[in-house]
Amino acid sequence: MKRFFTQHLGLKLFSLASATTLWFLLSGSRELTTAITVPVQYRNIPTHLEIGPNLVEQVRLIVRGPSPLLSRISNSPPPVVLDLDRVRREGVTTFSIRRTDVDLPAGVVLERAIPSQIQIRTERREVKDVTVIPVFENVPDGYRVESWTAVPPRLPLSGPKSRLDLIDSVRTDPIDLRAHPAGEQVTTTAFAGDSHAHFLASPLVRVRYTLRPAHQAEEEPRPKKEKR
Repeated sequence: MKRFFTQHLGLKLFSLASATTLWFLLSGSRELTTAITVPVQYRNIPTHLEIGPNLVEQVRLIVRGPSPLLSRISNSPPPVVLDLDRVRREGVTTFSIRRTDVDLPAGVVLERAIPSQIQIRTERREVKDVTVIPVFENVPDGYRVESWTAVPPRLPLSGPKSRLDLIDSVRTDPIDLRAHPAGEQVTTTAFAGDSHAHFLASPLVRVRYTLRPAHQAEEEPRPKKEKR
């Protein structure tokens, strides 16, 4: 029995001193209530669903506890983590923010969250091929872009169905024709144009174009109208 108390005596005394110091710090500190802004994280999002545009990114937490602990979580706010594992189909789902959704240290109480509930709308995730349209700038005076080719001509876009329904084409970054002679291949980037849509393939696009004097279009003969 005596050996039990004397074995690793230094380590045991250090642990006792640390625990005693911590107890004095916490017991001697004032209990306060404060509000902190924390991020919201979503996990286990079903692969066939997309979260709609009403995504909540931050909430305010009213917490109560010893001032040292409140200072610690104020400097490093713990996120609210919502588990979407129970969401099986598209639609509206409400989540109530509970103490178990936040990793608060022992001794800190969650009084309430503002907002106390988060309602999200999930939509079916879809993939859609959209046409790539190059954008040209600084066309030389007296000329126009007669034709162009883009490789690839279409790109796969993924996102919520309601957003993809509004997108039929995507445009590239502007191609400065002063820096790229006609017939030269130019590599540029397609822009999805919607923050909720993303490309499933590289958005890099290779473009070739030809120029034509603008007045030639006016000199071309027009078909005659038939007399009735």
